[in-house]
Amino acid sequence: MKFKISQIFIIILFVINGCGQKKDNSSSTSKKESLMLNTGSYTINLSKSKLLWTGKQVSTKKHYGTINIKKGGIQVTDKGFINGDIEIDMLTINTTDIKGRGKENLDGHLKGPDFFDVMEHPVAYLKFQGNQNNYQNGELKFEGELTIKNITHPLSFNSKIEKIDDKLNANAEVIFDRSLYDVRYGSGKFFDNLGDRLIYDEISLDVLVVTN
Repeated sequence: MKFKISQIFIIILFVINGCGQKKDNSSSTSKKESLMLNTGSYTINLSKSKLLWTGKQVSTKKHYGTINIKKGGIQVTDKGFINGDIEIDMLTINTTDIKGRGKENLDGHLKGPDFFDVMEHPVAYLKFQGNQNNYQNGELKFEGELTIKNITHPLSFNSKIEKIDDKLNANAEVIFDRSLYDVRYGSGKFFDNLGDRLIYDEISLDVLVVTN
């Protein structure tokens, strides 16, 4: 059987269009992730939940440790809104990467007036809001605010949330600028010529929340 050049051209166009349609159909049938949380209030399990902090100096030296959660809870509404409220016990600031006299000195320094002044401001607050309908790529974005030393600033972060039976596990990295909360020691925003004594303003909090 012989084909004219025009017939061959029409066949090629038909094949190309058919392939394009198959590709479009496959992309349109992709499933959107969903996070189906039970409506109600969740109390944070204080013994299983953790706050891990990390602070760094310009000399590449870094310290890390823990802070206890004093109390907190998460509420999920029937429309999928998630509201969280955590109280942080600043009196429990604890350095875990060093021991002995060095640890005692650093713990005392972090709790003192040059840093978080925990005797005057023993509690910090983290509040956040999100919508489970915006869950994608295994994470949910939250908008919130952090209060330290009675100073409040907005922040945002992504959290991985896992539902196990009627409990929630959530993990997030929250990064904040300490200089915004009048924590000035070793900050290049307030002091010049610090050299390798400069301490970065950004502090990272790895937040692990387990609910009852």
